[in-house]
Amino acid sequence: MTQGDVKHIGVFASVRFRLTIWYLLVFGSLLVLFCSFIHAALARELQARVDRSLSDSIATVASVLAGEVEENHGDIRAGSSEALEEVKLPNTYIAVVLDGKVIAADPPELQDLGDAAEAVTRASSAGGQPSMTTMKVLGPAGARLAVMDVEVGGKVCTLAAAHPLGDVAAQLGLIRRIFFLALPGALLIAGLGGFLIARKSLAPVVAMSEQAERIGASNLHQRFDIQNKTDELGRLALVFNELLSRLDCSFKGMRQFMADASHELRTPLSIVRGEADIALSQERSAGEYRAALEIIQDEAARLSSIVEDMLELARADAGERPLNRSRFYVNDVVEECCRSMHVLSATKGVGLEMNPSSDVSIIGDEDLVRRMLMNLLDNAIKYTPAGGSISIRIEPRPNAMGPDMAGGPAAVEIEISDTGIGVPAELAGQVFERFYRGARARTEHPRGTGLGLAIARWIAESHGGSIMVRSPSGSGSTFTITLPAELD
Repeated sequence: MTQGDVKHIGVFASVRFRLTIWYLLVFGSLLVLFCSFIHAALARELQARVDRSLSDSIATVASVLAGEVEENHGDIRAGSSEALEEVKLPNTYIAVVLDGKVIAADPPELQDLGDAAEAVTRASSAGGQPSMTTMKVLGPAGARLAVMDVEVGGKVCTLAAAHPLGDVAAQLGLIRRIFFLALPGALLIAGLGGFLIARKSLAPVVAMSEQAERIGASNLHQRFDIQNKTDELGRLALVFNELLSRLDCSFKGMRQFMADASHELRTPLSIVRGEADIALSQERSAGEYRAALEIIQDEAARLSSIVEDMLELARADAGERPLNRSRFYVNDVVEECCRSMHVLSATKGVGLEMNPSSDVSIIGDEDLVRRMLMNLLDNAIKYTPAGGSISIRIEPRPNAMGPDMAGGPAAVEIEISDTGIGVPAELAGQVFERFYRGARARTEHPRGTGLGLAIARWIAESHGGSIMVRSPSGSGSTFTITLPAELD
């Protein structure tokens, strides 16, 4: 998908938009919960304030009522009327109930409230404290009613104080309207702020995507700009830069491989074509045709060897060459390889000797191990002049529990030493690269492919082992192969 396609999708499908929506949902939910909590807390506080006012009002009326009844010589009705005339409480309705009937009320209209009177007669108080209840009277919002029994003039009468909840409802309604008006504005501001924050936070990602879009096979050397290496995006850029470095190395290796492969294949192909052109340019004798065909056959065999080695390495790189695991004796395989290469070494006049070894078994791919050893022996014979020698030594490594403990060796070392041309110390790490051949090797053995040691290293590493070369004096080489006894 190109950058134009991304822009064509629109802002609604972008990560910034989705982050903003999620931010709004979370922030809006928290804001609604906060507003609901504030509304509920304010409603409880207003009701508690009304209840405290009613409690104070009843206590005041009870005190005045006791004094007025005493002044009227125990006349509860007269004392109640005078007490209510004396006590005037704003926005509060007072009633005195005796024997289930309202005997005094302020305002007087409260006497006509049958529901209030019935509620007052049903209510009770405990411990001299008023009991509170809410009634659907005195307005659409109802009223808060406080009831308390008092003893005056030798009788128990009930005092009731009611406070209409209209003002409380009006205050809560105002708060709700403020919330309803402020909530959309807060969400709008939060949405814009969230979008800007998301846009600023994702700006490095957008810049990285634009940089990545410009990076191709021809400019893999470019890297992402890193503003802050300690945050998540900085670490992501570092990871991408490391990935680009590996890709760059892989592309360089691939290009070098293709160049080396083309170079190695060009020579035998040129020879085959040249011999064919010469043979077909004019009539030749049978001997000349035969000589040309023999050259073509040799170069075709070389081409076939190069192609097979390249395919083997390609399958190994793609993970399509599984190991056929089995238990076998390394010393037997080494002896077989020595017998197979003895004719070649004897023909060249190079001595080939295997040091005695006890039976050492490992688990691995016997065919691959045999091929690795054949490649190394062929390489040693090829670069060892006549009169030289090659020796092979097998050395088991003791188990971590000790050589006398059960379980056998932890690993086995195979050393192949020769008295050949040697490997310069600075080139010891390059001889295992594909198609690498030193200048002296190209001069003395131009028909080599440069893949034998690369295949040997792959076989050793695929078994969880390693292979290394040392040539301290520059004359003669020792290749050391280390293979674990048990394959992971």
